[in-house]
Amino acid sequence: MIVMKFGGSCLDSPADVRRMVEIIKSEEKRQPKIVLSAFKGMTDQLVAQATSARDGNFDIEPIERKHRQLVDDLPASIRTPLQAKTTELLADLRNTLTAVSCLKELTPSTRDKIVTFGERLAIHTASGYLIEANLKNRPLSGIEAGILTDSNFGNATILDKSLNLVRERLGPIPVPLIAGYFGHDEAGKIATLGRGGSDYIASYIASALRCECVLYKDVDGIMTADPKVVKNARRIREIDYLTAIELGRYGSKIIFEKAIAPAMKSGILIRVTSFAKSSEGTLITNGGRAAAVSILRNLSLITILGMPGLCTVASVLHELGSDHDADSPILTEVLRDEISLVAADSRVERMRELVKNLREGIAVKVRTGLALVAVMGQGFKASQIRETLQRNRIEALIVASAPSGRVICAVMNKEDAERSMNLLHDELQISREI
Repeated sequence: MIVMKFGGSCLDSPADVRRMVEIIKSEEKRQPKIVLSAFKGMTDQLVAQATSARDGNFDIEPIERKHRQLVDDLPASIRTPLQAKTTELLADLRNTLTAVSCLKELTPSTRDKIVTFGERLAIHTASGYLIEANLKNRPLSGIEAGILTDSNFGNATILDKSLNLVRERLGPIPVPLIAGYFGHDEAGKIATLGRGGSDYIASYIASALRCECVLYKDVDGIMTADPKVVKNARRIREIDYLTAIELGRYGSKIIFEKAIAPAMKSGILIRVTSFAKSSEGTLITNGGRAAAVSILRNLSLITILGMPGLCTVASVLHELGSDHDADSPILTEVLRDEISLVAADSRVERMRELVKNLREGIAVKVRTGLALVAVMGQGFKASQIRETLQRNRIEALIVASAPSGRVICAVMNKEDAERSMNLLHDELQISREI
């Protein structure tokens, strides 16, 4: 068996979908299990329409036009029944948005339902293209595929009992087409899995079935840096689970922290490779070694002054990480008489309020317009990072190791971040062969 996940950024036209079918057909003997994201741009459009509906208006015509164009490219014998299913799903989407528009209310549960119409439309559309290529298949979503989650809408976690459900429901099916990004909670409500949710589902299914997981992307594999920022970035041949997790945590748009955890637990192989061309890609394994540099933007520095027991404050603030869509504080530095916290801009006010509620009389300073450059891999030291930046006249507000000890983070003005990334990538020889 093999699990193959296709990202929405790769799937835009009928030619793209037929390219996907060719890849699937080449692995037909391995009983491929296919995980699909929404087609290119659809999730962003659905998020926008959900927000617009809450404000009293919406327009799904571009979404409808996109899927009808894809369906219309199929032969009539396949197109006719698929048009009926597409019409049914679009009607459900329109009715859901109408209800939001009338009530002027968008609950987390309803938002999750709306944004998953992209995946639900994609699996049925792709099913038609597989039928055209004489590949029998079955579109499945959520609990139909065994994906049972908790009820943390927007950032749900797959429950352990899904392992047996996945084996029971997917094992016997030669080519299931599984909707990425979401599952169902125990009450039957749709719950999305957050950033990288489709990769997460693919990795989880591969772990349950004990087989290889291949993630098809619009790049050749995982790179030592974002090639749009660092010209000398190269493809990493093999990377270990823990470094891959850190790369996902500190800004990679190619691999996500959640997607690695199931594979690491079961010891399965993940391959990240190109959709457009043949490539060896990047292997994520237990033994790979690699170094990389990444960037996080839109950050703020919160400094707390004048309070004893600052470590306790840090502990409380770290609990914010359990909140919906929370990812902060990203970095903490504790000095003798102050504590500095780096957080996403969107979390600053919430953290400021929490700190002030702890005790009267403490001072909180906030500095905005920052970014964080993270260097990951074995053998690097904070002193190297600091010296490189100082030598090139870049002010680093904080240079510190992340809690895992595998990443060194430098916080600076956002204007200096991309230059810093290039300097560190080159001077630390991050692109060297390992």
